[in-house]
Formats: sequence, structure tokens, C-alpha cells
Amino acid sequence: MCFTHFFDDSSIIEEVDSFYSSQRLCGWGRKKTLEQIRIAFDSELCDEDERPLVIIATALALCRKNELTEQTRRDALQAIDELKNKEVHSERITQYGSFEKLVAYLSEERIGPEARYSCLKRYNPGWEIGDTFIHELSQPAAERAGLAGCFVVFRKVGEYLDHKQRNIQLVYVTICRSEAIPKTDTELRSLGFLRMMNHDNKWDYLGQLSFTSKKDEQRWKLTRIGCFPNAGFPDDATEENPLVCMPFYGILNRNNDHLAYEDLVCFLYKLRGIKL
Repeated sequence: MCFTHFFDDSSIIEEVDSFYSSQRLCGWGRKKTLEQIRIAFDSELCDEDERPLVIIATALALCRKNELTEQTRRDALQAIDELKNKEVHSERITQYGSFEKLVAYLSEERIGPEARYSCLKRYNPGWEIGDTFIHELSQPAAERAGLAGCFVVFRKVGEYLDHKQRNIQLVYVTICRSEAIPKTDTELRSLGFLRMMNHDNKWDYLGQLSFTSKKDEQRWKLTRIGCFPNAGFPDDATEENPLVCMPFYGILNRNNDHLAYEDLVCFLYKLRGIKL
């Protein structure tokens, strides 16, 4: 049974489950991961409406591999009792489930020892701040946007680990002609910045890239042209949040060589242009 079907609004159930499994896949044990859930979802645990859902979601995550603990099960059953008495949650149990089915799912049979998770290896391309890469725009979208023969330019300005511990490259993006490929920070800065999203009359310029392996990175067909850590930042940028910045993708279908980021770059340029 897919336990998210117990709830119409299962977002927090999915968030807790994803957090638990991703941390276990990174090598954390059951005890440490449960401690980190309490830290990561502290604000929800302090909310009387959301607290029962986090507790139930934690127990459900443990049920995936029958490693439920007696204490976690007791806490979840108590949280279920709390939900029964809260009108705000009366419509969150769906037609696919009921409180009784939820209790049955959290049976004593699911109590067991810590399960084994095979640790996933995360690929890190090793890019430094300022590393800059180009790729010639050659797909039909470039012709329609008037960019055929131009180059997209990605400059790394930061990075972060997402909730699955994947190494995400944060970049600023611009476009240049073949005769204007930058050789200095000043030349790169003069190309301007490709606008991503508008927020209250300010702009978000951050993009994010991620690679699953060295082979995957090579399929993006990027050529490093240098490191320009001092090429500057846009002066009208909003307070940028890497968790919601624009995602770029490489080849989505392994049966062809179509680079998805070319289409997005051309679309953004045609829609919003470059901020100089």
C-alpha cells in the first residue's frame, strides 16, 4: 500500500519520507536520522496542527523496511488519536484510507531491527567558484530566438547539497557571439546576465545544474574557458534562494542528443533578454 494515499494533502508525509530515505542512503543510521528529522522539522513539530503528521510520517517512513521502533509506533498511535479530535484534519484522510486502516498499517509486525540501506555515491564535478563554461547553441530554438551560432555561458557562483545530498552547481548565465568569448572578468561582466524570474520588480538570476556522473557531465557538451571569480553580480537581483532557482537539464532522453538547457536558454532570452 502507498501510504501517501492515506492523506489528501500528503506533502509533509512525502517530505519526511524523502528526508528519511535520503539520509539513510547517505549512510546515516536510524537513530541519527530520527534525531535529524526532529531538527529539520522543528517548526512543524512546534505547530499543533502539523506535529501529528510529522510523527505519523516518521513512523510510516520506518515501515518501508519494517524497522519501526516501539517508541515511534506509540508516538504515531497517539498522534492518530490527536488527529481524530481535530476538525482541521477531518478531511485529510482520503477515500483510500481511514484511521482504522492507518492504525492497522502501523502494526506491531512492522517493528524490527535497523534495516540496511546501500549508500549511494554522489558525483561532484569539482568546479571552483568562477569556473566558466560555454556551449554553442545549435538547436532549432536558437534559430527562432536569433541566437544561432551564439554561445551560452555558465559561470559558477556557488553550490549546495540538496535533500538527497546531490551536489548542485549554482550559476549565472549569459550569451555571447563567437567573436566575443570572454577572456577576463571584465569581459565576462560586460556580457550581462540572463534573467530567470521576476520577484517584486527585482530579478532572480540564479540557475542550477547537476550531474549524476562524469559521463553525464560530458553529455552536456560544455567547454571550460577559464575561471572568473570576480566577474560580478547583477545589481538588481532579488535575495536569491538556491532552493527555488531555475533548473537547467542536459539530455533528458538517452535515445537522442537534444540538450534541454538550449531550449530554456533561448526561451528565457526571447522572453526577458539580457540585463547589462
